[in-house]
Amino acid sequence: MFLSIIICTYNRDKHIRRALESLMHQDFDRSAYEIIVVDNNSTDKTGEIIHQFKQEHPQYQIQLTKEPRQGLSYARNKGLELAKGDYVSYIDDDGIAREDYVNQIKHYTEQFPNDVAFGGKVLPKYEKGKAPEWMSPYIERIISIVNLGDEVKVLKKIYPVGCNMFFKKSVLEEIGGFNTALKLRSDDKYIFLKIREAGYRVLYLPKVVVWHFIDDFRNTLNYVKKVSRLNGKAERTRIGTLKRNRRITYFLRLFDYLWKLAAAIILWMIFTLKGQSIKGKALFLSVWNALSGFLSRAPHD
Repeated sequence: MFLSIIICTYNRDKHIRRALESLMHQDFDRSAYEIIVVDNNSTDKTGEIIHQFKQEHPQYQIQLTKEPRQGLSYARNKGLELAKGDYVSYIDDDGIAREDYVNQIKHYTEQFPNDVAFGGKVLPKYEKGKAPEWMSPYIERIISIVNLGDEVKVLKKIYPVGCNMFFKKSVLEEIGGFNTALKLRSDDKYIFLKIREAGYRVLYLPKVVVWHFIDDFRNTLNYVKKVSRLNGKAERTRIGTLKRNRRITYFLRLFDYLWKLAAAIILWMIFTLKGQSIKGKALFLSVWNALSGFLSRAPHD
C-alpha cells in the first residue's frame, strides 16, 4: 500500500460526499491507495452518507471508523493508527482533491525520497463564487488558502495547512503523532515544528492540489475574529505543552504578535489610502483577536 488518505469529519453531511467523490476520480491504480474516514462523533447524517458511499463503491478501499474522543488531533491519530500505507495524507472533509492528487504525491515522494513531510497548494472554492471584499493575501491562511507559487520550496518560517498535507508514516509515528491537547487549531503547526526539530525538511509541493470549499458563513468578519481568537488560544496551549524553554517561547511569540499588530496598523493605513479600508480592518481584527486569544488563560498555564 503506497498511500493512506485520511479524512477526519464532524457534522459535514453537506460536504463529505463531494470530498469522497474527488478521491474516486484519481488517475492512479486504486489498489495502491486507501481512504480512511474518521467520524469524530457526528450527530447529523455524515456517518450514513459515508456508509452508503462505501457500499456504492466496493471496488475502492474505504474504511469508516469512529473516534469517540472529541478533537481533531484525536481523529488524525486514529487515522494514522489504522493506515496501511507507507505515506499518509490528510485532506479536510470539505476539500476536493484534483484528479492527479495521488499521482503527484507519488511523483514527489520518488523525487524527494529522503524527505518526510510535505504540504500542497490549497485553492479556494467559494460558495458565493468569489472572495469577500475584505480578503487579502495577509489573512488567506485563516480559511486555509495556501498558494506559494509554482515552484517547490523548503518551508522554514511557515508551514502547510491540514487541508492538504502528507507524511512518511513511520516518521509521523516516530515523533508521537498529533498533540491531543490541541483539539481544534494548531495541531498541524505542532506536527511540522516537531518534524523540523527532528532534523527533517518540510517541503511545499505546488502540483499536489486540493480545492477548499468556503461556505458563506466564513465570508464574514465575525468569522475572521472567531477563528483568529481560536488560533491565539491554541498557540498559547501549544506553548504550554512544551517541555523546554516554555517561558522564552511565550515571550518570543508575544513579541511576534505585537510586531504583527504594528504592521497590521500600518497596512490598514496603506489599504485606506488605496480605497480598500475593509481589507486593512480585516487584517487588524485578525491579529488583534489572535493576540487576545493568546493572552487568555490556557489549560497548561
